[in-house]
Amino acid sequence: MKNILLVVVVMFAGLLAGCSSGNSTPPPPAPTLTSIAVTPGTASVAAGLTQPFKATGTYSDNSTQDLTATATWTSSNTAVATISGGLAKGVVANATAITLTAAMSGISGTAQLTVTAAVLQSIAVTPANATVPLGTLTQLTATGTYSDSSTQDLTTTAAWTSSDTTIATIASSGLATALSISNTPITVTATSGGISGNTGLTVAAATLTSIVIPGGPTVTIANGTSYGFSALGLYNDGSKRNITTQVTWASSETGVATIVPAGRAQSLTVGNTTISATLGSVSQSVTLDVSSATIQSPILVAPSSTTIAPPTTQQFTATGTFSDQTTQNITHDVVWSSNAPGTATIGNTPGSIGLATAVASGTATISGTFTFGGATATGSVPLNVSGAALQSIAVTPASASLAPSPTCGTPPCQSSILQMQAIGTFSDGSTQHIESLCTWTSSDTTVATVNTFGTVTGVANGGPVTITCALDGATPGTASLTVEPLTAIAISTGNPGGLNVAAGTAINLVATGTLADGATQNLTSAVQWTSSDPTVATVSNVPGSVGQAAGNAPGTSTVTAAFSGMVGVNTLTVTDVTLTSITIKPGTADIPLGGKQQFTATGTFSDGSTESLTSQVTWSSSDTTVAIINSTGGISTTGTGTTNIGAQLGTVVATPAVLKVH
Repeated sequence: MKNILLVVVVMFAGLLAGCSSGNSTPPPPAPTLTSIAVTPGTASVAAGLTQPFKATGTYSDNSTQDLTATATWTSSNTAVATISGGLAKGVVANATAITLTAAMSGISGTAQLTVTAAVLQSIAVTPANATVPLGTLTQLTATGTYSDSSTQDLTTTAAWTSSDTTIATIASSGLATALSISNTPITVTATSGGISGNTGLTVAAATLTSIVIPGGPTVTIANGTSYGFSALGLYNDGSKRNITTQVTWASSETGVATIVPAGRAQSLTVGNTTISATLGSVSQSVTLDVSSATIQSPILVAPSSTTIAPPTTQQFTATGTFSDQTTQNITHDVVWSSNAPGTATIGNTPGSIGLATAVASGTATISGTFTFGGATATGSVPLNVSGAALQSIAVTPASASLAPSPTCGTPPCQSSILQMQAIGTFSDGSTQHIESLCTWTSSDTTVATVNTFGTVTGVANGGPVTITCALDGATPGTASLTVEPLTAIAISTGNPGGLNVAAGTAINLVATGTLADGATQNLTSAVQWTSSDPTVATVSNVPGSVGQAAGNAPGTSTVTAAFSGMVGVNTLTVTDVTLTSITIKPGTADIPLGGKQQFTATGTFSDGSTESLTSQVTWSSSDTTVAIINSTGGISTTGTGTTNIGAQLGTVVATPAVLKVH
């Protein structure tokens, strides 16, 4: 039994052994990488931008796997494009495609990449959020930034737009013109290739930068006399304006001199005081020196021996000579009188001081008397009033066109004006200006108005309008005016050298408006003048010198003349030439007592150029008992005889002209 059991066990063990040896076949080998495909197979990218690629591996068992992150990437030309982790970046544009390779385990795949020119991605407009003065020009710049981080000036190629062209317009060159005050910024946009950039632009009133008090730094007057100060404001738009009545005037020593809001200082005792003019945070001051000099007789009253007809007027001036041999205009300090008020009267109130009015035929003695500290001096001249009667009036220009005035917003307010002249012809054949005496009327005040001095203001397009001057029953004078749209403004000058001025001197600019029918209008006194660089040049908006451009330093400045939403532009060049001589014309003159004579001064410079210096030189008369001369070269006779007329600017002195009064 035991033997049988042993045999069975052995046989079972053999079966087990046989089964075990039948299942020992080795496992199949792992799949191997057979190829790599890079996608996209061809691509292009702009310089500076990136392009993703994918590497897909195919294995021996036909399975696939994303190898982008594990493959080794290379570029055939890293100067054109680089690649890492499947992300290619264009470096520089290249006409020929380069090869990008993904490799792993000795297997590789490739793709072709073309790098194109960098593309515009953004535009920056500068200056950013600028605030500019009304009437000025501002150059904006558009700078494009490209995909390769490079930049390019797009100013002249971009398309420019303004969100409100009534506030500011912008030219294709990026030049913005400020036309009206804005309470909030407008948007100026530059667009190129579908990409835009913008900035805010605010148009504001010009700001005061400094104050000039002419006559300083020291003004000397005799005790008991007065002096009329004026204040000129210099603004950040390069303009100069009269701010005499806007500043606050003050005298540091009111016991020496007081000063009224209009700027006239009255001396009270000998000494010094500081006269200051302040507007906002800007202030300027000069010294007023009150001397102990006393008045000497006689006072020089001018003009002498004048004949006028009723009801015309004549302005007289008084010049005092003092114990220190100085002379001073004392027109406002004397008491004016007429010994025959039935023949002629003369005023002593502001606005009519020294103004005589003819009443009836005859001769009146016009006197000016100065009294102070017990001293009295008097001067007098005859005023002849003829019996001639006014017969007719001629108004000039007889016909004219002018532009309408804009609606006045923020000062300075502008008006389109035309000064009419009225010349009266009298029965004795004499003629005289009578603008301030006429009764002026307009046939249609909705189109044009006229004031008591014959100044016509354009109100609205229309006409013709008849402007009439009537006086004393004489045949009235009339003129015909049309108000029409303004189409352009041009800036010019009468200077022989054009818009060139020597540093330290000035030239007069003229603004000429062209109207819808081609007619022109002198807008010099109506426009707002500005200068782009006040350090180079400033332009005056002061009555009496409007449009006068002063050269401050060599260089160029853009001058503008703005009116009613339109701007005229020109370039002013300030040269570094020096003044070498001054010529006075006429060189000799012979006039009757009471006659008039205008002298002019022309400067010659080191480069041979010339400029009119008539209103810039200091004029003088060697004998004020014969004639006195005003600041613009106009003569008033004070007696008979001969006097030399001089002119000086800086250190340059003219050869005197000779004036004979007979």
